[in-house]
Amino acid sequence: MRKIQIYSKDTAFLEDLEGQIKLLAPEIDINQDTLKEMELVIIDEDIEEVKKIKEQNKEIPIILLSSQREVLEQADIVIKKPFKLNKFLLDFKEGTLLPKVRRKECISFKEYNLYPAKKEIEVQTTGKTIKLTEKEVIILKYLYQMSPESASKEDLLENVWEYCADVTTHTIETHIYRLRQKVEQEGGSQLILTENNGYRLNI
Repeated sequence: MRKIQIYSKDTAFLEDLEGQIKLLAPEIDINQDTLKEMELVIIDEDIEEVKKIKEQNKEIPIILLSSQREVLEQADIVIKKPFKLNKFLLDFKEGTLLPKVRRKECISFKEYNLYPAKKEIEVQTTGKTIKLTEKEVIILKYLYQMSPESASKEDLLENVWEYCADVTTHTIETHIYRLRQKVEQEGGSQLILTENNGYRLNI
């Protein structure tokens, strides 16, 4: 049985989400008592709670529900509010919301292994390892979180660059171009696809 915890200061939201999860997936054990055996923690808005839990247990995967969609190093997945509850619950039941990687491990897709903590990406077919900038890591993590859907340039402006005054869509295009060139020239297949005036990780 999968065990999870949910944290929210909004009692009504907490009760509703717990009720919906129990209805859709009664095999899920929602326990608020201890982190010791939890497989997943869902936190509503509370960034300080995210940091607190990571201090207690660095390996536990965390999903942050946020109206800001902060790209936190401590959170494995960030879901922007408002979100479609039905899709959230479907993804939850199918396991697609569960992080495939802990922060100290790697995110694997196609022939690539991304190591966020090391700021490196490895091309498995050639054995080449490429150093990345912090921004490049955040871009790849964000696109991975959005997969299989594409992220518009507006999404990237909002969630990766947080609407910095000096950032334009041209800045995004330049970062994506350089990231593609850096990785693909080492023998990997196409890393990021341009789609619907936005970008999608080639998974």
